[in-house]
Amino acid sequence: PVIAPNPHSPTSRQSAPRPHLRSLLAILCVSGVSFLLALSSHQSAVSSSSVMTSTASEPSEASMGQCSLPGDSRKPSIFTKIIRREVPAKILYEDEMVISFLGLPQNRVTPVQFLVVPKKQLATLEEAHSCDEAALGRMFTVASLVAKQQGVTNGYRLVINNGNDSGQEVPHLHIHVFAGQPMSWPPGTD
Repeated sequence: PVIAPNPHSPTSRQSAPRPHLRSLLAILCVSGVSFLLALSSHQSAVSSSSVMTSTASEPSEASMGQCSLPGDSRKPSIFTKIIRREVPAKILYEDEMVISFLGLPQNRVTPVQFLVVPKKQLATLEEAHSCDEAALGRMFTVASLVAKQQGVTNGYRLVINNGNDSGQEVPHLHIHVFAGQPMSWPPGTD
């Protein structure tokens, strides 16, 4: 069943990302997930040895086109087809910004495995702009919500493959959530 978001819940309001969420994203970056992501009114670039922060202004009217949905020239991803209900999937959660659904059975590597996907088709994080911050942050809170719904109590792993070298197969940004068994670190080791 699809969980209907509670309109009175702080996580369902469309507002600027909460300070605790900005902290969560920064911790994920420092813990080994290297990606460029705009946080609130700051842009943070993370490398293995330092963090640079600069203040960014609100998007200008000229750049607002970057924040609209891609036009018809972009081929819809398999995830966009799931969002449009053109391809079947076991949907676990959906709101105006994101959708979550079970991974394909043949691709499962843990007992609990699902994806969280923004409804806007961004191929990689490099396509994201400040107007996408709410949806990107929402992906993390929905991952937590659906993990609880799926009965996950001992933790889970979030994976974002960003670009060809990372092994990204679907050109639509998404989070893989793996749970239901102990996992080793680094990934792929016993």
